[in-house]
Amino acid sequence: MIRRRRPGLGYAAAALLALASFGTGCTTPAPKGILAVERVQDGGVRLLLAGCPGYVARDFSVFADTEDDASSDWSVHNGGQTGAVDGIQLFQPPPQGWTTTGGNLTALQKGVPYVANVNGTVGNRGLRGRVPFTSDDLAALKSGEVLTWDGGTKNTKATRDDFLQADPARCKP
Repeated sequence: MIRRRRPGLGYAAAALLALASFGTGCTTPAPKGILAVERVQDGGVRLLLAGCPGYVARDFSVFADTEDDASSDWSVHNGGQTGAVDGIQLFQPPPQGWTTTGGNLTALQKGVPYVANVNGTVGNRGLRGRVPFTSDDLAALKSGEVLTWDGGTKNTKATRDDFLQADPARCKP
């Protein structure tokens, strides 16, 4: 008697391999240094985007990075029909075509750690950025400086001009 391979096992192995490949392709990309936080002249706070050709921001958010279950957050969402924006001012009405989607955070408090986020796409690939910060970090900024983050343990100060300079590497998902 000759033993034959069971045809179903080969198909099952191929299907599992395809699913594993698909799963790794759909993981959320690591944050890139495309977002900065800056103080504006009126004392407000602005989330500033680096120039990335083809990047469309879908939402901006800031949340209190605390262990409180009812942590405060603020967010705005792009309805998808508006053009690109280069930044959003916190706690202000959103640009035309954008909507406020979270709102129990209305001001930054001293001593509270926050995280600013942007989520968007370049083509059909996700690209996000984040910046951890405190109100003390913002107060320490000199004129023309911004806070940014590229995945290390702390945020980084940079000049606004340096942050806005083209850097194709940070624009790739």
